[in-house]
Amino acid sequence: MKKGKLVILSAPSGTGKTSICKELLKRNKKWEFSVSATTREKRKGEIDGKDYIFMSLKEFEHKENFGEFLEWEFVHGNRYATPIDPLEKALEDNNIMLLDIDVKGSMNIIEEFGENVISIFIEPPGFDKEEKVQILMERLQKRDNSETLIKQRLKRFDTEMSYKEKFEFHFINDNFTKTTDKIEKKIKEKMK
Repeated sequence: MKKGKLVILSAPSGTGKTSICKELLKRNKKWEFSVSATTREKRKGEIDGKDYIFMSLKEFEHKENFGEFLEWEFVHGNRYATPIDPLEKALEDNNIMLLDIDVKGSMNIIEEFGENVISIFIEPPGFDKEEKVQILMERLQKRDNSETLIKQRLKRFDTEMSYKEKFEFHFINDNFTKTTDKIEKKIKEKMK
């Protein structure tokens, strides 16, 4: 039986899942990160092969046609995918691999790898939908996103939140350090 684990972190855009992933990897040097492929433009400071595997639509479609992706999604006008080989290698090598992916992609990973998955849903703080959306809007504005892109991302909020109960664990990111601590503790508990 494989002892490695695929740890999915999924959340509405702007909730902080990418920052939490980066912090978990900083704290746990042996953990790996599943680098997604994407057709979107590289953001300032991003490194090809580390943050994402940036590729043209033609290259993406070629890899998709040859079955190199476990799942792919069309998100905010761009395509994103999870390459299969690194996931299988992490499980074979008994490693922990973090995946920072959207809710629909998460469902594909859970379906394919079942017991080898720890699924975590992170939601923004706030007492109700309006407050949560307002907090996300403020976070996305700090990222220098255009108003159009922010509206696109917030349009998916209801859909993303509707998947929450399909995840094994739920956390509210109301304090970055405390939330990261709780997630790290939960992963380590599940590895025992």
